Amino acid sequence: MNLKNKVNTIFLGYAGSNLTSLRRLTERVPKELRSGKRDFIGLELSKQNPSCLYPQSQRTLSVNRRREVGLPLLYSLIFSFLFFSSFNTPDSYYTQSASSFFSSGIADKTLTLSSADPELLNATVFHTINQLREKKGKLPFEYSPELNKVAQSYLEKMEKRKFTNPEAIQSKYVKIILNDAKAQGFKGTLVNMNAQQYQAIDYNGKEFFYNRKDSTTQLKLFYGKMPVKNEKHPERDSISCYTYKAFAEQIVDEMLKNDKQKVTLSKAYKFSSCVLQWDYSTLYKRKIPQIKLIQVAGGFQTDLMQEED
Repeated sequence: MNLKNKVNTIFLGYAGSNLTSLRRLTERVPKELRSGKRDFIGLELSKQNPSCLYPQSQRTLSVNRRREVGLPLLYSLIFSFLFFSSFNTPDSYYTQSASSFFSSGIADKTLTLSSADPELLNATVFHTINQLREKKGKLPFEYSPELNKVAQSYLEKMEKRKFTNPEAIQSKYVKIILNDAKAQGFKGTLVNMNAQQYQAIDYNGKEFFYNRKDSTTQLKLFYGKMPVKNEKHPERDSISCYTYKAFAEQIVDEMLKNDKQKVTLSKAYKFSSCVLQWDYSTLYKRKIPQIKLIQVAGGFQTDLMQEED
């Protein structure tokens, strides 16, 4: 099984897509997770608490050995994910304005690894961009399911790649993105994209450690060094999670710094979609988890020419 079959496509990459069978989705899970050969962040399958990535209902499952988890737990995870994500369709998020979306309070939920809602995260970033556009006097983007398919396909193609050089990613697809969008049914004549990667938790860059014995936090990540035996002051500050809104504001701010073509704030672009996905290589206990973003925006070439004039 190649690296394409991994856990992040389940949690943030494939929500809302047309999955033909449970088996097909199962095959996208890495063999490392199914066999328990690797520990993901908060994911120690040999412990009483089997996972911070698994649904709440699975956390009390008694597991003595990693391999005893096997496919039954995996199938339960997949069923729970599909069941809950079925209530979060794009239509329910994109038929409202940015102000209505945020005033509902839904984006104030904590973004956790155990219960990340992919559609809510995508929509929160989308509305964060629209909120910014409105502040700059631009019309908000209209959600485009056609451009969403393009963004999704690009994430699939680049799932092994880190988004550390957004300009290189953009230049890689700039010559073909319009044709790809038209192939999905997009009627515009102008399409461009942005790519960005950002840490999924509220981490300030200082030294940290993973405390597998901790039961008070979800991430088990703390600033500083691991306390030693009989230390007088073993307390450490924990690394906290973002809310959906706080994370969206951070990743959009970073994206704007790299948006050399001003795609995000250009009035020539009228349609857009944002798709986010875990960087699976960061989901290990001694790393800071990160999320990747592809934003695709489209419009009409005549509007761009008028803007440049």
